[in-house]
Amino acid sequence: MLVALAACRAEADPGSGITAPAGWRTMPELATAVRTAAVDVTVSGSEAWGEPAMGCYATWLAVHAGGAAPDAMAQQLLDRIAAEKIEVRDVVKPTAGAETGTLSFGLARAPYHGRVRAELDRDGRVTALVCFWNQREPHACETACAALIGSAR
Repeated sequence: MLVALAACRAEADPGSGITAPAGWRTMPELATAVRTAAVDVTVSGSEAWGEPAMGCYATWLAVHAGGAAPDAMAQQLLDRIAAEKIEVRDVVKPTAGAETGTLSFGLARAPYHGRVRAELDRDGRVTALVCFWNQREPHACETACAALIGSAR
């Protein structure tokens, strides 16, 4: 599911500054998997957290994807996600022609559901936060993810 948001080459990790929900632990193995899962971008940072007993997970990824307008980068990302057979809903895209923008959407591919918020700029920088959950405790995870995604700026 996270393949479309990951990358192949790593640089210095600037850190997200994100505080995970209470009770969640850092998950370096998930951060590494996201960092190495895809191609065509350069990773500048990745972090991950989760509460596996509840089935809740989140990843943050900062990449450089080459220079393009934020609306074009958003469409490229959505196209890659569609190619992975991931259902996307409630899409909010950056304004056409803007220098910076936010892409947000819900996603689902059984057994996972989640939310994505990505900040994009014309220089090709993308900072994405993905929060997702499985069927164990979907309501608790969705609530935690909504707060986490809402706190990302």
